[in-house]
Amino acid sequence: MTLEIESKNFGILPNGEEIQRFTLSLKNKIEVSIMNYGATWTHLLLPNREGKMEDVVLGFDTLDGYLQKNYLDNYCYLGSTVGRVAGRFTDNQFKLDGKIIKLPLNQGDIHLHGGKEGWDKKIWHSEPFETENSVGVTFHYMSKDGEENYPGAVDIWVTYTLDETGVLEISYKAITDTKTIINPTNHAYFNLSGDFSKNIEDQMFMVEADHFLPMNEKSLPTGEVNHVAGTPFDFRKLTKIKENINQISPQLELAGGIDHCFIINDGENCVVLYDPVSGRKLTLSTTEPGVQVYTGNYLNKSFIGKGGVAFGKRAAICLETQHFPDSCNHENFPTILLLPGEVFQSRTLFNFSVE
Repeated sequence: MTLEIESKNFGILPNGEEIQRFTLSLKNKIEVSIMNYGATWTHLLLPNREGKMEDVVLGFDTLDGYLQKNYLDNYCYLGSTVGRVAGRFTDNQFKLDGKIIKLPLNQGDIHLHGGKEGWDKKIWHSEPFETENSVGVTFHYMSKDGEENYPGAVDIWVTYTLDETGVLEISYKAITDTKTIINPTNHAYFNLSGDFSKNIEDQMFMVEADHFLPMNEKSLPTGEVNHVAGTPFDFRKLTKIKENINQISPQLELAGGIDHCFIINDGENCVVLYDPVSGRKLTLSTTEPGVQVYTGNYLNKSFIGKGGVAFGKRAAICLETQHFPDSCNHENFPTILLLPGEVFQSRTLFNFSVE
């Protein structure tokens, strides 16, 4: 099998700038597409047991879909690179060297996923590449000092690499000229059935995590670290999602499902998603200490996506590998500080198979 990479025009922004979509493929095994608007993962085609290739990530088939008001008003960030910092902040602020830094609000009274114009809305410089055993594309963006009130000029590189075995890697690298904070992730929504009109409740899920972070009514970590034993958050064995997600639990009620960070025991093959009907299986490995698992609870059919489908509640699941949300406001959480002279690095590998 031969690795291939191609680039095509994906649409034009209102300012007249042309957006490119890059497709990395290994024939009959995997096809991954990413655009330079938001370094966004737009498509993922995988075979089922019969070899039928189907798309398994939520998104749109044209750029216009990502620009429509109904989608933007839903704040779901389909496939986007989100940053500088994923998630929310207590009181929409953090303290750095004794100074309180207030962050701009973009979802009602919340600063979410980097603010009004986070990395998901930026045009990234793109560099496709080919090696002896891989193809890929590196996206680069220079986030100016003070952008969305974050201190420091930050250079960020996000690289998507597909190797000859069909493994997809997303890697991050960042440097800063001033002390700042950083916690990016990818916000892809997976539904391995290939049918976005079906929800993911009958798919199987596993995350090797003994602990999770409970949240408050504002979807922020309380600062506690709870054991998963005896809770709906115990996915240490491959479990049908609906067996846990439909339990009676105050934590599930707060989010209408799961929207919690799991503390990973060991990053190697730490997350598995499996669809028994199609046979598609995703095995994830990461260098990050946590994975924010979001079961599409707020999708409400308010916009039309691929295939003319209005994405409804639990149409997909997000597996956001990252440091813990709101880390800078909890001393017991791993730090997300980045200092001049340091290099932030993160890797997540997606291994797809059929069983």
